[in-house]
Amino acid sequence: MKLARVTKKGNRSFYIEFLMMTLVPLIVCGIVMMFVCARSIEKGMTEEANDNLKGIAGAVLTAYDEAYPGDYSVKADGDDIILYKGKETVSGKYELLDGIKKGSRQEISIFYYDTRLLTTLSDAEGNRMIRTIASERIVDDVFKNKMSMFYDNVSINGVNYHAYYEPIMSSVTGECLGMIGVAKPVTELKENINRAVTQNIIVMVLAILITSFFITRFAGTLVMIVKLMLDFMKSLSDNKLDAKLDARVVQREDELGEMGRNLNSLQISLRRLIERDVLTGLFNRRSAEKRIDAIEDSGVRYCVAIGDIDHFKKFNDTFGHECGDVVLREVAHLLNEGMNKREGFVARWGGEEFLLVFVNVDLDEAKDALMIIRQALHDKDVEYDGQIHKVTMTFGLAEKEKGVAINHLIRAADDKLYEGKQGGRDRVVV
Repeated sequence: MKLARVTKKGNRSFYIEFLMMTLVPLIVCGIVMMFVCARSIEKGMTEEANDNLKGIAGAVLTAYDEAYPGDYSVKADGDDIILYKGKETVSGKYELLDGIKKGSRQEISIFYYDTRLLTTLSDAEGNRMIRTIASERIVDDVFKNKMSMFYDNVSINGVNYHAYYEPIMSSVTGECLGMIGVAKPVTELKENINRAVTQNIIVMVLAILITSFFITRFAGTLVMIVKLMLDFMKSLSDNKLDAKLDARVVQREDELGEMGRNLNSLQISLRRLIERDVLTGLFNRRSAEKRIDAIEDSGVRYCVAIGDIDHFKKFNDTFGHECGDVVLREVAHLLNEGMNKREGFVARWGGEEFLLVFVNVDLDEAKDALMIIRQALHDKDVEYDGQIHKVTMTFGLAEKEKGVAINHLIRAADDKLYEGKQGGRDRVVV
């Protein structure tokens, strides 16, 4: 019942945290939308500016048609070029053009062919920029092709403009006589766009910051827990099987907590798998070698014994391998019991051989302890399939001496074991 309650609670709490974690892509979407909205605002305001410029150009044409009926024409008078509208001279008459500029706040020019003959544009010295020439691109697009055109970056006297040009058509011949140009400084248009975009960005950023605050609180905890588990798993992969998983992980009552508890179980299984012999439960050879290295590094004195079950082959050959396994387990149990109250350990060295390490004892003390263990084995009855079997062991014992390598020490104990086998078995040879 407790497990079911924890599982249910874990599913609920982790589900909520998971939902909070999914806000991260929503924030990304918010940022994307911020740029999309900014682009949309820019596009919308540009189109609005285009419509405004187009409307002003139309208003200029209409105003001049009403004020001065007839077609545009020019006449050279020395170095001057005089612009006519019908029979009226319009060169130098700026009341109408300046009035439209004042109301629209846009720069207006009237071209005859490619030459600016009336304009509200002024140079750095305040002189009107008459007799200046439109760019070849504009002349080709508008005058020659007789097409209205928008331009987002027209340079006039070093200043960039957003401009609209419309051809002036003859009402009699249908030919293009010139152009009407209406321009708005790019900086002014950009300022308007930037102002609107900035307001939009501020709202978006505030929303993202508020959302990020809550995400940080929830996600921060989850990230910490995951990192603790990753660090723990890295320790296990580095063969640090004594590592401890932080209690904050296993105390959680959600899926992450369950994962942490499973990792602890995995650690126990790994330690048993790596350090222990599967059949006997004793330390295996690899683990024993590591433990001897640790004892050697500590500098304490110790003795090593190699024990071998006498006539073990007959258990396998006569009664079967299951009988041999029972004998191995019983021997392992007795050896482990014999070492329980002593400093050291016992390990399965291979096959029917066992390694016993006695720590902080001299050779005589180790021999006495080994004699007790040997006698306990001698007195033990092993039952298998309704039959009683007697099991004995022979031991070879050697003491660690300064300057003697570990492998030489074990070989010395093994030589003593061989000597004991040759001398009649069921004995301890030093």
